Amino acid sequence: MKGRDSSSLLPKIGELLRTNSLSLNGIARWTVGTGPGNYTGLRIVSSLVAGIVFGRDGVFCRGIPSAHAILYDMATAENENAAVIYPFEPGKVFAFCGIRRNGNIFRDIDMGGVLSTEEFLEKFSGMKYAVLERDLPVLPGELAGNAVKVSVFPVQNLVFACPDSWERNSVRDLIYIRPAVNVAPMQIRTEL
Repeated sequence: MKGRDSSSLLPKIGELLRTNSLSLNGIARWTVGTGPGNYTGLRIVSSLVAGIVFGRDGVFCRGIPSAHAILYDMATAENENAAVIYPFEPGKVFAFCGIRRNGNIFRDIDMGGVLSTEEFLEKFSGMKYAVLERDLPVLPGELAGNAVKVSVFPVQNLVFACPDSWERNSVRDLIYIRPAVNVAPMQIRTEL
């Protein structure tokens, strides 16, 4: 979904269920991508799913970083690192890094974060990294040239990621309003 399309998510879910002869009550596990991404869209989806599972016994939801879906195809060998980069501000990117362990992707906080183009190229020399094609126009050419370009988000990788990790209402933290500023996830911007 792009732009304001996330507001039509519930009717699209309903149509998908009808097409496959399923009912909303027949789904017991929900997965939501928690970003990086469009915060309003993430909040709409997490609110919708949190509402669907609210008060229902045996129904679970979870939030998984959206970059995990891309990293799953990037880091294919055990203990292999890879990164997904997102535009941050001119001359800087946010790098979301992960490592494959026991078949699953785990975030590598020590490797990622906000970096200048030069820092990224030095720190990630030789490592595979991906960019979303929609971000190419705003990324420096030297970063885009060596990146794996992702045109279609591999949602199936997100849905089947970490099959043993299910927590009730684990997406609720995305629902609460936060300032709409350009910040890296888990960081607070203090300057005006």
